[in-house]
Amino acid sequence: MERKIHRNFRITPEQLQHLEKQSERYNGNHSQYIRKLLDEDMGKNHGAYTKEEFLVKKQLIYEINRIGNNINQIVKNVNMNFYSDYEKKKLFAMMKKLLELMEEQEGRNDTDGRVDK
Repeated sequence: MERKIHRNFRITPEQLQHLEKQSERYNGNHSQYIRKLLDEDMGKNHGAYTKEEFLVKKQLIYEINRIGNNINQIVKNVNMNFYSDYEKKKLFAMMKKLLELMEEQEGRNDTDGRVDK
């Protein structure tokens, strides 16, 4: 997308300090950071992440998918009566712990100042 419109605006020294701090998180580009904020406000972006945050989130999704595949295999074996009642209870306890960890991670993302849509 080609940028054709140039705007000047005034901000307070505190706002400038915040802009510089946040822009540094996003590779030091003020314009890019402001465009991300506008896109979020317009519903075009699902949260502004740094490259490092994006890679961590991508790795987390990959790991959760692997765990999900393992759970599916275990559930198949449970349904075929390969496991005892004790092993089934242990499986459900591990699944509950995984769910709690995922909810805890979501809680951290909700409180870090970004808006995930």
